[in-house]
Amino acid sequence: MAGLIYKGFSTHDLENRKNFSLSNVELVKKDLLNHIYTIRGERVMMPAFGTRIPTLAFEPNDEQTRRIIESDLTEVFEYDPRVRLMDLQVRSLPDNNAIIALADLLYLEFNVRDVLRIEVPTQ
Repeated sequence: MAGLIYKGFSTHDLENRKNFSLSNVELVKKDLLNHIYTIRGERVMMPAFGTRIPTLAFEPNDEQTRRIIESDLTEVFEYDPRVRLMDLQVRSLPDNNAIIALADLLYLEFNVRDVLRIEVPTQ
């Protein structure tokens, strides 16, 4: 694996982390999740940045909601040049009132493949 390519910080989940620093694949994952959970139109001077996913919490667990999630996630992964989407599975979990997305990603600079799991609660 390559040395330190990306370095950043996050104040999220401080109970499980001793410091603020993130690097490489861990930082790319955090950046992707930040993009996914930013509401479209919320970012200053970038009205197309973000997704509709945070606003789907009380939407029906149906095919239309699943398609919105799949479309928005595909846009996010195509936007970020550090990853390549290898496979995306969006599944409905009606018993849990959720839709789960499993994104098989290739982190290009590191030649590492990993699955990013995103769970969206629904009604």
